[in-house]
Amino acid sequence: MTKPLFSIIILSYNNLQYLEECLSSILMQTYTNIEIIFSDDGSSNFDKNVILDFINKNKKGNIKRCVINHNSRNLGVVKNYNKAIELSEGEYIFYVGLDDMLYDENVVLDIVNFFKKSNSLIFTGYRCVYDKNMQECLEILPNKRKKEFIKNDTPRELHLKLSRGNFIAGSATPFSKKIIEKYGYLDEEYILLEDYPRYLSLTKQGCNIDFIDRKLIKYRAGGITTNKEKNEVLEEDFTKTRKKEVAHFVKGIAESINIKGKRIVGWGTSRGYKDNKDMFDYDISYLLDSDKNKHNKFLDGKKICSPEKLLDEDPEEIFVIVFSETYYYDIKSYLEKIGMKELENYCCFVDLLYDN
Repeated sequence: MTKPLFSIIILSYNNLQYLEECLSSILMQTYTNIEIIFSDDGSSNFDKNVILDFINKNKKGNIKRCVINHNSRNLGVVKNYNKAIELSEGEYIFYVGLDDMLYDENVVLDIVNFFKKSNSLIFTGYRCVYDKNMQECLEILPNKRKKEFIKNDTPRELHLKLSRGNFIAGSATPFSKKIIEKYGYLDEEYILLEDYPRYLSLTKQGCNIDFIDRKLIKYRAGGITTNKEKNEVLEEDFTKTRKKEVAHFVKGIAESINIKGKRIVGWGTSRGYKDNKDMFDYDISYLLDSDKNKHNKFLDGKKICSPEKLLDEDPEEIFVIVFSETYYYDIKSYLEKIGMKELENYCCFVDLLYDN
């Protein structure tokens, strides 16, 4: 029986020093029907022959097709990724950053077997974060709690949790080519952020994201989306994500539970509130905060009260908007203890930058 062609997409930009490490982790794969789609986004020191020479000298019979693309000018991650997908012919696709590596020699084999067993369109696995020298594993993501979210939540539930911050890595999330046919290519309104808007959009549309309980990637810390340096283009992508992929969805939930017929209470007065209040269309009656020093003061003309004020409220007459990601689960626990249910009596509406 013919094994399906598996496409490994490698995206690069001015990081060709990691070429041999990344390619070696692909060439060693035990799966026997792989194509490599290498797409460079305008690197100044790009040399197609160097890449081809290394692949030809080290490949086994498993590499059936190799495409090397070099953009004459920098397009940004999203357009470069879409271009690579268009060049691919595989039934399944897995993206690897040039500064990362496949975890071991059986990664592709296990991914293909999971696709066949699960009939998933897309799933994610563990990303092992290493230091810059790929010597020490610093952490394994996602953590246990977020893994359970991915495994057990409905798309709608997962979308709400993702709206508080991304915990699905693009570099550890293979997908079937069928997902492109059904949902289209990546949204090119974004420049650098290729994964987060995609997963929010997919879950918003009802697409399930599954989980494989396996380490897939050795991820080199310090990439463009994980380092601490300010990047205005990336920040604009996050802002656009919040407006395009989260705000309308939360408002849709609000309308579905008839939020307009209730008084709105906001919980949180710090960054989450300040960054999101302008996208929120409903009038807030008053604010809540656990910080006693803020009680009885006013913010934007709204009184800040103790959470205990909710004890005097009828849960059916109010709706609590939580603007705090940092303490969301503590707030959630408190609200449920006093008889409130998520999406019925409260939901979260927070800054997407917190958990990235």
